[in-house]
Amino acid sequence: MYKKTCKKIKSPHNRGDFLELLCKGAVSPQVGLSFFPHLVLSMFKTTFILISKRVLTHDVYELVYSCPDLVKDIPKPGQYVMFQLAPGLNRSYSLASFTTDSFTLVIKRVTEGKGSSIICNAEIGQVFSGMLPLGHFMLRDTVVSKCFIGTGTGFAPLYCQMLACTSLSLRVAFVFWVRNLVDSFYSSEIVSLWEQIVDFRYIPYLSREESPGFTQGYVIDWIIPGNIIEYEEFYLCGSPVMVKSAREKLASLWVENRRVFWEQF
Repeated sequence: MYKKTCKKIKSPHNRGDFLELLCKGAVSPQVGLSFFPHLVLSMFKTTFILISKRVLTHDVYELVYSCPDLVKDIPKPGQYVMFQLAPGLNRSYSLASFTTDSFTLVIKRVTEGKGSSIICNAEIGQVFSGMLPLGHFMLRDTVVSKCFIGTGTGFAPLYCQMLACTSLSLRVAFVFWVRNLVDSFYSSEIVSLWEQIVDFRYIPYLSREESPGFTQGYVIDWIIPGNIIEYEEFYLCGSPVMVKSAREKLASLWVENRRVFWEQF
């Protein structure tokens, strides 16, 4: 029964599929390990406490959690945590940053969303339970130029991965999109990346208005031969439509699949 259930999962890139089944008891960790070793091998269940909360935009929040158990297995840049909010109500969010005993999320509060509303409305000191570290969308341990392309709260894992690049002498590009200027966030953190990464380019896009320092359009517009030729690896995160379009455009420009890593929400 377990193996048949696992085979129904569309793709590990659509995160949460396997974990939902694991929490419901529809798959066992033993069987899951053979299908998704990158998800099951090191994760553990624990609790974490909300210690800081900051509103970044009208619907995006920065949330910081204390998690002493994190030292048991330090996450890798790009991984995520799964909140177990109630029976049958689990939500996964990428880590925007982490230390040995805390982690930070940057998440969107979805209108009418049960999970994000609970998490974003929480008071300081509230305790949550969940599992981490999870996910296969990890920064590769390679000293080559890297390009990060994202939209919306696909920002979080990409930002976490770029933080890991600050200790290396790499060429890094960050191509990022939001609809309007009021939807942009973490501007000072981006400046800090620019100060720490030897060769850093930030290319922000707005689709619904014009503003100094932003290009009007979509991140897909940036994917042209003259831009991508400078980068060896590409990390994509955001909506399924963007990720699909970016992968197809990179493939049409002869970028091999082995150089493209992605996750969609």
